[in-house]
Amino acid sequence: MKDKVLHRLDLEVMKEVWKLGQATVNDVLDHIDRKLAYTTIASTMKSLEKRGFLSYQVVGRTFLYQPLVKESEFSHSMLSNLLERFFDNSAEKLVNTLLEVEQLDAAEHERLQQLINNYQPEGETDE
Repeated sequence: MKDKVLHRLDLEVMKEVWKLGQATVNDVLDHIDRKLAYTTIASTMKSLEKRGFLSYQVVGRTFLYQPLVKESEFSHSMLSNLLERFFDNSAEKLVNTLLEVEQLDAAEHERLQQLINNYQPEGETDE
């Protein structure tokens, strides 16, 4: 999965297909946040199919696309790639950069702190 990259429109389309579970070109057009031509979405979905992100079945005269890659699998792969390439595999560097760049409100800061406090690495349990 490391070599699979999604550009902006690819990712927008995949997010809609993941959300819907399966989708036609018109389904994506109806849900995407910006005005695009039918042919643009159709070409993008065909490209995603050729690259192994989507499969399709023909229902009547319509192509019904399904994701071949889970959203969580893809996001984990991209985050691992980002962590490796930009942060020398250091979660601490990534979080520090995130905190420097993002303006967190008190509630979000508290939620992040709770996530860190409650996190248990795999294989470790409370005694």
